[in-house]
Amino acid sequence: MLGLLTPVLASVPSLNQCPEVIFTNGIDSRSVPSNGTGGVYPGAGSRTINSNNTYYYYVPSGYQVNQAMPLLVVWHGAAGAGNAGFAAADMRDFWQAAAEQNNFIVVAQAATGASGGWIPNTDAARLVDIINDVDARYNIETSRKYIWGFSAGGFVAHAIALNNADYFAAYAVSGAHLGYAISAGYPPSAASRQLPVFISVGQSDSHFPAAQNDLNLFAASAWQLNQNLWFDAFVGGHELLLDLPEKAWYKICNSVNSN
Repeated sequence: MLGLLTPVLASVPSLNQCPEVIFTNGIDSRSVPSNGTGGVYPGAGSRTINSNNTYYYYVPSGYQVNQAMPLLVVWHGAAGAGNAGFAAADMRDFWQAAAEQNNFIVVAQAATGASGGWIPNTDAARLVDIINDVDARYNIETSRKYIWGFSAGGFVAHAIALNNADYFAAYAVSGAHLGYAISAGYPPSAASRQLPVFISVGQSDSHFPAAQNDLNLFAASAWQLNQNLWFDAFVGGHELLLDLPEKAWYKICNSVNSN
């Protein structure tokens, strides 16, 4: 359940404060490009694969076919019936400026639930197909793949990331906590490594107490606050502030132009 592709053990430094605790095979600067070609660039667009699996993407103007670029997958919150595609496009647009500024590709997946929510097993399998397609169409730095989710998307992103800790370089969630990941059998203690994570939640969000308590769960499994675990408690509720993409990317990436 929620398994992805063959693990890629990260070897390109991609975290700015704690490289010594991130990589399973030492610190070096090797690139592991997918060498994909044929994708449309630059700019925003959408693509449908396997007849009904549509994703939304943004490729920054700095993209070059001969230079591998990081990939960030983003998962939206509960969208309501018939609105998952709109929600995915909105999340792509929300991350677009940060992607353009920092040179990474954004891919936004749409949930398949009848009410615009996520069906974890189904949507994780569709994510595999999307990543395979993006790898084939663009030159992706395969050791620098990330996932972020908001609200319902964040609940599932916790589980997917922790269950694939040797696949993703790092991950981030907003307005979510570990509840689903724990119930599905993917707590921090079960992860194969201390996968760096950035957590952002409003102090007035109903999920705030649980998200704050998650810090203890991560710490009990050897994560270290402000080294490979960051907690952004902002003034606000269950919402996304405009500075979130830059804040999250700064923490989960080595530098703004390190691809």
